[in-house]
Amino acid sequence: MKKLDNQRQRRIRRNNGIVLALLVIFVVAVFAYSFLHIGREARPDPARTTQSQP
Repeated sequence: MKKLDNQRQRRIRRNNGIVLALLVIFVVAVFAYSFLHIGREARPDPARTTQSQP
Protein backbone atom coordinates (compact mmCIF):
# COMPACT_ATOMS: atom_id res chain seq x y z
CA MET A 1 0.00 0.00 0.00
CA LYS A 2 2.84 2.37 0.87
CA LYS A 3 4.47 1.81 -2.53
CA LEU A 4 1.24 2.64 -4.39
CA ASP A 5 0.87 5.88 -2.44
CA ASN A 6 4.46 6.83 -3.21
CA GLN A 7 3.98 6.17 -6.95
CA ARG A 8 0.77 8.16 -6.92
CA GLN A 9 2.48 11.10 -5.22
CA ARG A 10 5.30 11.07 -7.79
CA ARG A 11 2.79 11.00 -10.66
CA ILE A 12 0.80 13.86 -9.16
CA ARG A 13 3.95 15.94 -8.58
CA ARG A 14 5.12 15.31 -12.14
CA ASN A 15 1.72 16.35 -13.52
CA ASN A 16 1.71 19.44 -11.30
CA GLY A 17 5.17 20.33 -12.57
CA ILE A 18 4.03 20.01 -16.18
CA VAL A 19 0.96 22.15 -15.59
CA LEU A 20 3.03 24.74 -13.74
CA ALA A 21 5.55 24.87 -16.61
CA LEU A 22 2.77 25.38 -19.16
CA LEU A 23 1.24 28.12 -17.03
CA VAL A 24 4.58 29.91 -16.66
CA ILE A 25 5.19 29.69 -20.43
CA PHE A 26 1.74 31.13 -21.10
CA VAL A 27 2.18 34.01 -18.63
CA VAL A 28 5.63 34.89 -20.02
CA ALA A 29 4.30 34.79 -23.59
CA VAL A 30 1.37 37.08 -22.78
CA PHE A 31 3.64 39.45 -20.85
CA ALA A 32 6.17 39.62 -23.69
CA TYR A 33 3.47 40.07 -26.32
CA SER A 34 1.88 42.93 -24.39
CA PHE A 35 5.21 44.76 -24.11
CA LEU A 36 5.92 44.24 -27.80
CA HIS A 37 2.48 45.61 -28.63
CA ILE A 38 2.97 48.64 -26.37
CA GLY A 39 6.35 49.26 -27.98
CA ARG A 40 4.83 49.17 -31.46
CA GLU A 41 2.17 51.68 -30.45
CA ALA A 42 4.72 53.97 -28.82
CA ARG A 43 6.95 53.97 -31.93
CA PRO A 44 4.70 53.80 -35.00
CA ASP A 45 6.27 52.67 -38.26
CA PRO A 46 7.37 55.82 -40.16
CA ALA A 47 6.59 54.22 -43.52
CA ARG A 48 2.92 53.82 -42.58
CA THR A 49 2.52 57.37 -41.26
CA THR A 50 3.99 58.98 -44.42
CA GLN A 51 1.65 57.01 -46.70
CA SER A 52 -1.48 58.14 -44.89
CA GLN A 53 -0.62 61.83 -45.21
CA PRO A 54 -1.53 63.63 -48.48
